[in-house]
Amino acid sequence: MFIQNIIHRIGEMKLRNKLIISYFVASVVPILLISLTIYQLSAKSVEDATSEFAAMYVSQATMNLDSFVERHDQSTKSVFLEEDIMEILSGPEPDNMDELINDRAAIQRFFARITTTYTDIDTVMLVNAEGTLYHYTRALDRVSAEELESRTWFKQSRNEKRLFLTPVHDRSYYSRNKEGAAFTVGRVLWNFNGSYAGMILLDMNPDKLIALSDDFRLLGNKYDIRLIITNPEGGILYHSGAATGKVSWDPLIGQVYPPEGSGKDEIILSRTANAEQLLVRAEIPLNKLLAKIRSIKHVTMVSIIISLLFIFLISVLFSYRITKPIINLRRSMKQVEMGQYSLLPAGSGSHDEINGLVQSYNKMIVVIKELIEDVYIAGLKRKQAQFLALQSQINPHMLYNTLESIRMKAVVKQQNDIAEMIKILARMFRLSMGKDRDSNLVRHEVEYAAHYIFLQNIRYDNRFILDVQLSDRVLDTPVIPLVFQPIVENSIKHGFRNYARQLHIRIEEHILESGDVRIRFIDDGGVLTEQQARDINQQLQRINFTAYDPEEENGPDTEQGIGLRNIAERLKLQYGERYELVIYAGDRIGTVVELIIPLAG
Repeated sequence: MFIQNIIHRIGEMKLRNKLIISYFVASVVPILLISLTIYQLSAKSVEDATSEFAAMYVSQATMNLDSFVERHDQSTKSVFLEEDIMEILSGPEPDNMDELINDRAAIQRFFARITTTYTDIDTVMLVNAEGTLYHYTRALDRVSAEELESRTWFKQSRNEKRLFLTPVHDRSYYSRNKEGAAFTVGRVLWNFNGSYAGMILLDMNPDKLIALSDDFRLLGNKYDIRLIITNPEGGILYHSGAATGKVSWDPLIGQVYPPEGSGKDEIILSRTANAEQLLVRAEIPLNKLLAKIRSIKHVTMVSIIISLLFIFLISVLFSYRITKPIINLRRSMKQVEMGQYSLLPAGSGSHDEINGLVQSYNKMIVVIKELIEDVYIAGLKRKQAQFLALQSQINPHMLYNTLESIRMKAVVKQQNDIAEMIKILARMFRLSMGKDRDSNLVRHEVEYAAHYIFLQNIRYDNRFILDVQLSDRVLDTPVIPLVFQPIVENSIKHGFRNYARQLHIRIEEHILESGDVRIRFIDDGGVLTEQQARDINQQLQRINFTAYDPEEENGPDTEQGIGLRNIAERLKLQYGERYELVIYAGDRIGTVVELIIPLAG
C-alpha cells in the first residue's frame, strides 16, 4: 500500500519534478554503492595485507624460536661432556685450598667456553647438589645464591625433566644491576647413576629473544601490532612492546597472558614452537588497522555530500531547460485553439505534458495532420538513409586502420607492450576475417594459436609454452578455419591450475597410411579422468546435422564460443564421417586432443 501511494504521488507530479527526482536518484544510488564498495574493499585489503605480513612474521619468529631452543638445548647438554665439571658438582667440598682453586679454575674455563660460543648469554650459573652457586656474568655483577633459591621459578625448575625456559622475571638476585627483566634457560643435571647433580642456568635479555625487522617495527608502530611468546601456562617470555621500549617489562612480570577480556576487536594469529611448549602470538588491534580507512570514509562522505549538492543543482538546471519549451508549447497551442495563430518555438514532444494537450491538439488536427505526417515520415526516411549510409561505411578495412592508429598511439607514448598486443590482435583479426575455407592452411592456424598464446602470456606472466612439432608438409595442408586456437584455449582454461608452474602445450603430427594426418594437442595441465574423457567423446559423437536440439543452444558451446563440439561438427561436415575429434587423458598428467584431417598431396 505504501509503495502504491508513492507511485501514485510520483504519477501526479509535474514533469519538472519527475526529472529532478530521476536525475537525483539515478546519480545518488550508484555513488553510494560505489563508495560503500570501495570502503569495504579497502578495509578488507588493509586487513588481509596486514594479517598476511603478521602471519609471515609469526612463522619466521617460530622458526627462529625453534632454532634458539635447539641451540641452547645443545649448550646446556655440553656440561655432560665436561667430566671434571660433573665431578665438581657431584663431589664433596674440597679439603684444601689447592683443590678449591683448581675446581674454580675448571668452572671458569667452562664458563668462558660457553659464553664465547653462545654470545646471547648474559649470565651462566651452575648450582651443585648441595646448593653451592658458581656463576659468571658479562657485566661484572654478582648473584646472591640465597635470593636465587627463594625465587618461585627456581623452585619449580627443580622438577623439570628436560630443557626449560622460564617466563620473564626480575633481576633482584643480582647485586648491582637489579633493574629490568630476564628470562632463564636451564636444565636439571643428573649423574650417570640417576642421582641429582645440580642445575645449569642461563640468564638472557628478553629483548634479544626475537630480532625484530625494520619492516615489523614500522608496521608495528603504525598499527600497534604486538608479538608475544608465552609458555603453556601463559607466562610471558617475550613481548614486542617491551622489547621496543613502548611498555615496561615490570608490569608483565608474573602476568598470565592473555589477560581476561583480551582478544576483542583484534585479529589474532598464533603458532606453537618447541614441540608445542611455546606459543607465538601476534595481535593486531582493529581500531588502529581501520583508522586510515575511517579517514578515507570521512573524506568520501564529504565528497558524496558535495557531489549530491552539485547533482541537485544540475538536475534543477537541466529539468528547467527541458520543461520550459514544453510549457511554452502548451501556451502557444492554447492560443491556436482560440484562433490566434502564431509561430511555435522549436521543441520536442513528451508523454507527460503533451498528453494534457491532446484534446486541444485534436481541434486543429484536420488542418496540420498532413503537414506533420509528411514532415515526420520524411524525417524517418532521412534518418534511415543516414543510418544505412553510416552502416555501409563500417568494414574490416576501417577496423584494421583503427587498430593500427591505436597501435601507433601506443608506440608514440612508448607503451611498447600495449602496441605489441594491438599488433598481434590486428593480425589475429586479419587472419580470422581474411581467410576463407579454401585458402586457410595449418600454418595459419598455428600462427593464430601462437598469437593467442602470446596475448595470454602477457596476461599470465609467461606461464604458457607452445611447442609446435609439425613438418612443412603438414603446415602447408589446407584446413577449415578456427580449429587450433579453440583447442589451445580449452587446454589453458581446463588445464592451467597451478600458477606456480608453466603449462606446456605440444602440437605434434602422425601421418597415417590412409593418407591422412593425425594432429595431437598435448598439455601437462590438470588431470582429466577416463570417465570424463568418455563422456566428452560421447557428446562429440552425438552430432545431428538436421534436427533442432534446444539443448545445444544452451550447452557449453553457446557460452564458450567455438568449442570442441563445434570443431567436431565442422570436421565431419567438411571432410566426412571418418574425420573426427577425440579427447582422452594423458599417461600421468594432462589432456590429449586428437583430430584427423586429409593430408595435402
